[in-house]
Amino acid sequence: MIFAIGAAGQQLKIELEGSANFDNSSFSVSEAGEDFPSSIESETSFFISVLYTDDNLRRNKNPNTKWNIKVFKTDLNWHNDLTLEAIRTGNGQRIGNQGNPNIHDGEANQLITNTPTYFFQGKGEIVHIPVSFSLSGFSLTMGATAYETRVVFTVYDEW
Repeated sequence: MIFAIGAAGQQLKIELEGSANFDNSSFSVSEAGEDFPSSIESETSFFISVLYTDDNLRRNKNPNTKWNIKVFKTDLNWHNDLTLEAIRTGNGQRIGNQGNPNIHDGEANQLITNTPTYFFQGKGEIVHIPVSFSLSGFSLTMGATAYETRVVFTVYDEW
C-alpha cells in the first residue's frame, strides 16, 4: 500500500488527487515453481498540481516562476528487496489555459528512496500532472504480509 503526501515550498504548494492502485490479479501464481512477475505498474494515475499558496500571489506572481519537485519515501513496514519507482506520464494543464505547460524531466522511471531526490521541474501553476508507480523486487519467498510506505512530494521555488 502506498500513501502519498505533499509538502509546500515558500510560495507554492502541491495538491494531490487520486491514488495509485495495483491490480491484484498481477499477483496470481498458477503453476508450481512460478514466482510473481518481475514488476507491476500502477493501474491508475495519481495527479499532482503545483499552485501558488494564495490568490494574492497568483495575481502578482510571474507565470514563469520556476519550481522543482523532489520525492522520497518513509517506510512503515517495508521489505529491503522491494523497489518503488515513479514516472511522470503527462504534462498536466496550465491554470486558465494559458498555453502549454512548461514542464521538464520525470519521463523516465525515478527510483524512490528514503532520501529526497529530484523528480521533475516546471514553471508557473500547473494542475493534473499524471504520475504512475511501478513496484518490483517482490517474491513468494517474502511471505504473505502487508508492506507499507509513504511517498512524499515536495515543491521548491527556483531550479
